[in-house]
Amino acid sequence: MKLEGGQISTSGLSFLLICYIFGSTIIIIPGREAEHNIWLAYIAGMTEGLIFAFIYTTLAQRFPQKTLIEINDLIYGPILGKLISLSYILYFLQLTALILRDFGDFFRGVLMPETPLVVFILFSALLGASAVRNGIEVIARCSIIIGPLAIVTSILVTLMLLPQMKITNILPIGDIPLKDFIKASHTVASVPFGETIAFLMVFAFMEKEKVKNIRKLTLLTIILGSIFLLINIFQTACTLGKTAQITLYPTFTAIRLINIGDVFTRLEALVIFAFLGLGFLKLTVSYYGATLGMAQILKLRSYLPLVLPLGVIIVVTSILHFENTIENIVWTSDIYPYYSIPFQIGIPLLSLLIAMVRKLPKQKTGSKQQQK
Repeated sequence: MKLEGGQISTSGLSFLLICYIFGSTIIIIPGREAEHNIWLAYIAGMTEGLIFAFIYTTLAQRFPQKTLIEINDLIYGPILGKLISLSYILYFLQLTALILRDFGDFFRGVLMPETPLVVFILFSALLGASAVRNGIEVIARCSIIIGPLAIVTSILVTLMLLPQMKITNILPIGDIPLKDFIKASHTVASVPFGETIAFLMVFAFMEKEKVKNIRKLTLLTIILGSIFLLINIFQTACTLGKTAQITLYPTFTAIRLINIGDVFTRLEALVIFAFLGLGFLKLTVSYYGATLGMAQILKLRSYLPLVLPLGVIIVVTSILHFENTIENIVWTSDIYPYYSIPFQIGIPLLSLLIAMVRKLPKQKTGSKQQQK
């Protein structure tokens, strides 16, 4: 039973993926343990992230127009498949709660410190719930507007910060213990690249004639989005130097330093608007994946009745997950990259291997033999 009637175009998928990669990454900047070598960690993390994406897109092409929930049922059977799918629903719910908390902490910290955290989280959650109720097609169309604005904003900020940038702030290159570098690069691979597992709930709604190009489109988009993200990381590292290690939000701190002739200054409002748009799209994709997936597990006729109940769970989890911003950042750096391994690489890789050994899906093989 088809719960979602919308379809997304190649441009919609591309911009949605770029916005998802930027998402909360641009404010929390994972992998900061690499210090001034963080840009190298991002290159290594992107490489690992491309491996993740290759696995996800291979599954999507092998099971066209099937969501992650349906793929699990076909590979593992109706019972084990639903148990695995349920674990993914819980992961997507937690991921959405983490994204909400990231942006709640950010806006409270830089805009209105006296405002209760719950206000920012509730506002963001209601915005996300509204988008989820309108479907994946509307979400993708929003990204076509927000994505280019975020890219242009990122480029302008980098150009305006050129006078403040010092290449000596990233020197010497490579003076980091291998263990710390591997940890930083895997953290980068986990956030945000591994989180694109949520797109296995989105690929199913690509236009039919474009399904065969999902892998090429996704990999190229991730490379493009990573380049823009890397430019932002490089610019922040060159601008702040060691200060970036003791700053909660390095990107925002760097932007505050923009001052061109006392004319172009105090541009935080413009950047905050871009951050809000990126955060909205990232939380919406994971929120949508959890809601649609739960509806498929329960075999409902529509996922709409689940939007608000799951939203309540997300809001409560987001508020109770951490006591403060520091605890959030430490958990993201030290625990999340390892906690997420089964969801981001373990189960998808196992699913792909089983599908290849069992030559799944059977109906696809059978149809080819009939054509011969």
